[in-house]
Amino acid sequence: MKRLPEFLLGLIGGLLGICMSFFGLFLGWAFFDEGDSDAGMITVFLTIGFLLVQVGGLVVGCLANRMNNKVFGGIMIGVGVLSFPPSIFLMFIPAGLYIAAGAIAFREVKPKEDETHIPFDSEKKVAFEKENELM
Repeated sequence: MKRLPEFLLGLIGGLLGICMSFFGLFLGWAFFDEGDSDAGMITVFLTIGFLLVQVGGLVVGCLANRMNNKVFGGIMIGVGVLSFPPSIFLMFIPAGLYIAAGAIAFREVKPKEDETHIPFDSEKKVAFEKENELM
């Protein structure tokens, strides 16, 4: 997996966001129990919207290795921005994780080096040849 950090940040952010959205659903249910049906209805509808955004973020986060990195970064930053402002403290952590995953996605992944290549091997050969010349 070339894009493991983006995948993990998207996965963790999505799972935390979904759990926090369910907390919002329980909060709306508590408003219904107390008899305040207007506040309960507003809370439930907003939470369902947040839940859909978080599920979308989770799905896109899991597609980190299959999507173009710039498209993935833009979508993840968009999901983070969508879930950040309306939720004062509830979605702060998932939104930050989404934005971080989107920002990291814009980096270029270097191809793996050949496994037979030994770092600094050429420098050792040059030093060895210089020692042989002096003798």
